[in-house]
Amino acid sequence: MWSPVVFSTFQERCLPRSKYVTALDIGTTKICCVVGEPTERGLNIIGVGEAPSEGLRRGVVVNMEKTVRGITHAVDAAQRMCGHKLESAYVGMAGTHVLSQNSHGVIAVARSDREIGHEDVTRVIDAARAVSVPNDREIIHVVPRGYVVDGQEGVRDAVGMSGARLEVETHIITGSLTAVQNVVKCVHQAGMSVEDLVVQVLASAEAVLNDNELDLGVALVDVGGGTTDVALFADGSVVHTAVLPVGATHVTNDVAIGLRTTLGEAEMLKVNYGHAIPANIPREEMVELHQIGQDRVQVVPRRHLAEIIAPRAREILEMVRLEMRRGGHDGFLPGGIVFTGGGCRLLGFTEAAQSLLDLPVRIGAPGQTIGMSDQVSGPAYATAVGLLRWGTKLRHHANGHSPVGVGASALYARTVRWIKDFF
Repeated sequence: MWSPVVFSTFQERCLPRSKYVTALDIGTTKICCVVGEPTERGLNIIGVGEAPSEGLRRGVVVNMEKTVRGITHAVDAAQRMCGHKLESAYVGMAGTHVLSQNSHGVIAVARSDREIGHEDVTRVIDAARAVSVPNDREIIHVVPRGYVVDGQEGVRDAVGMSGARLEVETHIITGSLTAVQNVVKCVHQAGMSVEDLVVQVLASAEAVLNDNELDLGVALVDVGGGTTDVALFADGSVVHTAVLPVGATHVTNDVAIGLRTTLGEAEMLKVNYGHAIPANIPREEMVELHQIGQDRVQVVPRRHLAEIIAPRAREILEMVRLEMRRGGHDGFLPGGIVFTGGGCRLLGFTEAAQSLLDLPVRIGAPGQTIGMSDQVSGPAYATAVGLLRWGTKLRHHANGHSPVGVGASALYARTVRWIKDFF
């Protein structure tokens, strides 16, 4: 199984690292802080903290004060649970500002004996990342997809091979410089440093995808609160990523408007009684709710609730299908589609997805954890657990070890600092 290094363009100054790894998933609806301890038996979860996220819209910070407050509350809760002071974290980020493109790099091998070394791989990656990027955007990740040595394609690890010419195909992920800076500022103001900034869908992939799916070709769809993140994988590497501007919060808003109720009541109705396929709900089933301006409890058909939800669920799935087409894998992903994130828990959602997209579908939830694993076992915690795995592998690599692990091709990061230029 290929284990490509993901060249991230973010890492803070060298930080004194404890044996614990901290993940900070800053989402549109919730902020989650999870603390893990890497052990021989697996990732030991020792602390979990959550807080409502009230300062983001579609993954982008729109209110610094509220975002800082949410981060602080989540971190404090995790600290109390694990009994350790937390000083730095691997931070997940998303938002519609995140874009991607593929790039190609080529160099001449430097050594006289023509043996390709790590320095050659670094140079060819640098050549691939030398793409034109607007001043208001920043490269976040450069993901090697495969190497070519003297015309020989399909090389997954070029180090140690002989050749005069080295090429690489990469997947480059960029983000709005302002959006990135604001996330980092919020983490700083909450008293934390950022060990690495990771696009959330790559982190989620670490937690829920297996090697067979990655080799065959698979789509990961993370249905969050404000956005839906899509990543396509083939031959063990990511080939396409996108962030869609619609998520589970939009379903809640539709219910609130359609039934003239509060957002809190709408969320409860969606979670407890919602369904993506109205035809699956018996006509005689009813649900009670409190409507705005009404003193008495109202009763509506549960099927009516599903009829409000279904169009938005279908919209999300149609947008996913369009992204798959853009990525060149519409209808041809033998590994199927793996859904994760809190939004995919909607009843009937995966059934609707399988019908519309005509591919195998499953729900992806984090596994291979011990300790407080039951608290992070749901799909809503895929990003947080993936960030812990990302950080564990990054540290392992930084200590001079070879790539290890499974998940999203053992996506771990080797970072190039840029944050010091503007902080």
